Amino acid sequence: MASLEIRIPQLGEGLHEARIVRFLKQPGDSVARDEPIYEMETDKAVMEIESPSAGVLRSWAAKEDDVLPIGAVVGLLDTEVAVEPAGDSDMRISLAEIPDESASMERDGRPAEPAAPAATVESPSVTALPDLLRNSHVPPRTRAHARERGVSDEELAQLASRSGGKLLPQAIDAYLLGRLSTPAATPPRVHTPPSAPAGRTTRELVDSELPSRQRTLNYRLQRSAQAVVPATLEVTVGWSGIETARAKIKLRGGDQHVAPTQFLLFTWCVAQAAKDHPAFRAALLNDTTIREYAHLHLGIAVARPGDELLLARIDDADTLGLEELARAAHEAIERARNGEDQTAEAMQLSLTNMAGAGVRLGIPVVVAPAVGTLFIGAPYDQAFPLPGGGVEFRRQANMVLTFDHRIVNGLGAARFLGDIRSRVEAMK
Repeated sequence: MASLEIRIPQLGEGLHEARIVRFLKQPGDSVARDEPIYEMETDKAVMEIESPSAGVLRSWAAKEDDVLPIGAVVGLLDTEVAVEPAGDSDMRISLAEIPDESASMERDGRPAEPAAPAATVESPSVTALPDLLRNSHVPPRTRAHARERGVSDEELAQLASRSGGKLLPQAIDAYLLGRLSTPAATPPRVHTPPSAPAGRTTRELVDSELPSRQRTLNYRLQRSAQAVVPATLEVTVGWSGIETARAKIKLRGGDQHVAPTQFLLFTWCVAQAAKDHPAFRAALLNDTTIREYAHLHLGIAVARPGDELLLARIDDADTLGLEELARAAHEAIERARNGEDQTAEAMQLSLTNMAGAGVRLGIPVVVAPAVGTLFIGAPYDQAFPLPGGGVEFRRQANMVLTFDHRIVNGLGAARFLGDIRSRVEAMK
């Protein structure tokens, strides 16, 4: 029975890593040819990966939510059929089963001694490293990049042996991200310092595994940091109209659980403004192509216990009336509070509301492929001088928009904010 390594496949140019979403088969399960066996997420989409051969799944070498570099081993499959390695397949025969053809090449004009049968090898020998790195097309800049980041020659050789081509610095970064994102197999460790200075209390240091959802968020943030070119603008907006409108809604009575809050009144203004700003309904597919959606799919950041952050989603938000949007938002937010992450590739804009925490000003981050994230802070009283002397206080709030400069330029973002402000200040 042959043993096949299940590896993260290279499904497109520019992909360096992927996140394991979930396993569709468990160790001991029979697997049919072309049957989906696991799901993975890249910066393009979430997709099912199929098995090219029938067999029995022996084991998984990774965990759900792990972020791994392209080519990394995910699991092992036992099969009766010998499968030749293919360039675009997610299955690869173990390197230990592939004869070392370089051993039979001529050196200095003389044939080399025949190589001994291959044994199971965990990593290249130290003496073979220089030749392996050269033969695997590892450019000097990649070796320098690896050295700067503490990647050993042994690790570099392993990456080079499975790269199938020139190893670039981006592959080193993807490998390190995958290594850092792989949770340790050991339980949380408690370390007590051997001694503490006089007068100071010794404190225990506890190492624990990041929660699964936080690892997922970290993956998306790190992925976005490699692609997005962020820019940020801040403007103030008059808030008294929002407060007046909300007071009227409360006086009207009815079911306040689905009635528009101050934040949802603001959300509706944002959605309406997006009608006239197509760049904020768009996403960048690649360096040369931008996709504009007919309608706005809006995200709302929702905080959960333990400082967990999920996104609620309102589809076609710009087509909804105020009451419809409020009802859809309440339902989506409730699902997020119950643990449902509604993040999707087509969600172009997200809102984050920090008024409840008393935060007036903050700089949001953009998570690709969204074009922007809009922060709204807690309202406050600001003094304005009067023409005849003296001052008056007006209710204000800060809007901060971080946007992807690859899609929108500064003037376009400023006009979008100005349109939102006009709509908010026109409320009564």
